[in-house]
Amino acid sequence: MEEAAGPSPKGFTRETWEMFARDGILVIENALTATEVETLVAAVEKQRNPTSWNIVETDVRFTPLIDLPAHIGYVYDVYGEMLKLLRSEFFKREPQQPIRNRWHFDGPRVLPFEVFSPKVPLRIKVGYWLTPLTTENRGNLVYIPGSHHWAHLPQYHTHEPHPQERQLTIGPGAMTLMWSGIWHRVAENNGEDTRLNLFLEYGPSWIVSSDRVSSDPEWMSGLSRTRRILMRDYEHPNNLVKLPEGDVPLYLPRPGELDPEAELYTDNVPPALRKRSTWLEREELV
Repeated sequence: MEEAAGPSPKGFTRETWEMFARDGILVIENALTATEVETLVAAVEKQRNPTSWNIVETDVRFTPLIDLPAHIGYVYDVYGEMLKLLRSEFFKREPQQPIRNRWHFDGPRVLPFEVFSPKVPLRIKVGYWLTPLTTENRGNLVYIPGSHHWAHLPQYHTHEPHPQERQLTIGPGAMTLMWSGIWHRVAENNGEDTRLNLFLEYGPSWIVSSDRVSSDPEWMSGLSRTRRILMRDYEHPNNLVKLPEGDVPLYLPRPGELDPEAELYTDNVPPALRKRSTWLEREELV
């Protein structure tokens, strides 16, 4: 028998959401323990390629990232019952590496990404930084705060500097949340060490996955209920917009939280057909 839903891990506060909505990025230091960092570093270093997608399915050390408590509550606050893992990947940025990302954004600028909901990103990228980035030009993430509201950037697809750019300087184990539309690139790695990091991208279930068409059935059968749901490996595509009854609720309210819609429905309306507000809706931030 499959386990029951539990309460959602902690997520945004009004203050941290306002920072995220303003800047397009939120930095949380020491999100991972030293042991977690060590485990993930070993998993990345085992890989031969400088980058790879759908990593949660390729190494058991990556699989817990699907619903890691350090970040899953944040993305659940935005997407609620329709939360889906869209992509997982790692990067190795070796010293003097000639190939690196130019100025870009994550996702198209056409419908629905730009105008569907200007107050809510249709994708959020969670980053975990596994090696020290205490100084600049070590393969750092370069970004422009607030640029997720910009439709265009003159420096697009170049490495030309921008007067408002910043380089992310953080310690190992830090986590970032990044709005899908923020303009960003990667700095040169002029240091002596290889920069290692992980990205996990989340969005609503009806957005297409970026790293897979389907998952291995045997691997899926070994996942917990929450991880299985977050992969959204449904045989029927309509399940991505009308969630299966057994997959609702994904999480229960946090301790002290009330379900504002609980008294709006009679018992004849199954949970999958009920409207369940996200944290953003309940806080009237969208």
